[in-house]
Formats: sequence, C-alpha cells, structure tokens
Amino acid sequence: MLRTFKATIKNNHVEWDKDIQGQINSESPIPVYITLLDESEQNDIEYQGKCMILALNQLVNINACTDITDPANWEREIRRERQLPGRQDVD
Repeated sequence: MLRTFKATIKNNHVEWDKDIQGQINSESPIPVYITLLDESEQNDIEYQGKCMILALNQLVNINACTDITDPANWEREIRRERQLPGRQDVD
C-alpha cells in the first residue's frame, strides 16, 4: 500500500511535515507523487458535486456495471459477502 505524506512546496522546494521523520532518507533521491490540494474547494459542496458527476460520467463511459440486471438484488448479495464490524453472530 502506498503511503501519503503531507508536505508544503515553497519556492520549488518540498518541505515535509513532521510525520515523516525516520520514514524518508533525505540522503538519497526518492520518487514521489505530489497532489496539490485546494482544501477550500474540497469542503465546498458544489465542488464535491462536480467531482461526483465527473466520476459517474466516467463509469458511464466505460459501461461499468452493465452486467448487473437487478441492482437491488446485486446490492443485497454484495453486502452478504463481508461481515460488518460488530455484527458477527454470537453462538
């Protein structure tokens, strides 16, 4: 599983937050992915709605879930496949 570390970019230099101490060796180069977050947009309901629409449109474009003929039955079956935390039957 990939780990995500929080950082700040200042003058084209990455400043890592304190949660990476001992996790990253600063002596050698490390390939990273950095995602720029606009936290004000992430908390905006309209922005979240637009992201949801984009994701749903991508599912439509790839014809996802076309093999599901009865969505309600599919959901019931999916929910049976895993045990929910704290809901195990006690004998």
